[in-house]
Amino acid sequence: MFTVFADCRKRVDPPMPESYFGNLIQAIFTVTAAGLLAAHPQQFAASLVQKAIEAHNAKAIDERNKEWESAPKIFEFKDAGVNCVAVGSSPRFKVYDIDFGWGKPENVRSGTNNKFDGMIYLYPGKIGGRSIDVELTLEPEAMGRLEQDKEFLLEA
Repeated sequence: MFTVFADCRKRVDPPMPESYFGNLIQAIFTVTAAGLLAAHPQQFAASLVQKAIEAHNAKAIDERNKEWESAPKIFEFKDAGVNCVAVGSSPRFKVYDIDFGWGKPENVRSGTNNKFDGMIYLYPGKIGGRSIDVELTLEPEAMGRLEQDKEFLLEA
């Protein structure tokens, strides 16, 4: 299962005003078989995610809200299952431009909340341009295997 947390402020009808100071985020789930992912190019997986995001419109948001109102439940990441990869934040958030009075950040991390095996946070790259900084949470065994994966470690 792949989950992306979508900013729904512009997706609701009417859209929330620019002055809205709050979160309006929903998890969008995409599921497919591992064999299908392995048998197709990366574009296949990307197209599944893109279709799920595009389908999450005002009607889908309203339906999800009605479901929740009829049976309220606080979503916990463990509810997504053990084979879930989730993406939060966005490379569109200009996190390195924020200055709370003691200078711009040297690094940006999500903090201690929402940490589980398979959680990914994306930020605009500190070096600028089209770069993206990735924060990835993995169990120690999985991280060890990733650190030994020569293909993964190759720079693009």
